[in-house]
Amino acid sequence: MEFIQNKINQIKKLLQEKGLYDVRVLALVGVGVIAISVFWNGANIVQQNYELAQKVEAIEQENEILRLENQNKELRNEYLATDEFAEITARRIHGKASPGERVYIVPKDVALDALSEDAEEDEGQLTQHEKPAWQKNLESWVNIYFGS
Repeated sequence: MEFIQNKINQIKKLLQEKGLYDVRVLALVGVGVIAISVFWNGANIVQQNYELAQKVEAIEQENEILRLENQNKELRNEYLATDEFAEITARRIHGKASPGERVYIVPKDVALDALSEDAEEDEGQLTQHEKPAWQKNLESWVNIYFGS
């Protein structure tokens, strides 16, 4: 205990020699500590407000997305309730036709074969006539450098 008392006395003596043991200096240091504390707390509050504002913005965006999805579903429901949709569905599913039209029933395997042949022809035409942009670019550079 005596050791600690000696250290405190040494610190007091050192402060008195430097002129820092004055009440005004101690008050100024106290005000400085309080000012730093207030500033630090204010910075923390600003940071928390910023984070909360970001969360609010994200939730508002989610709400807007959900509102738009609901609006799309309402529009779809309105379309499904129209006579136009009923007619299209009747034509497609039940093979119905309007007066003056003829309905041709094509077997499923014939229709799928025709689709696969069309897709193969389209792929063949693409590879023969249209080249990718990078290949066209490369050929252009070769023509520029080698004069072909």
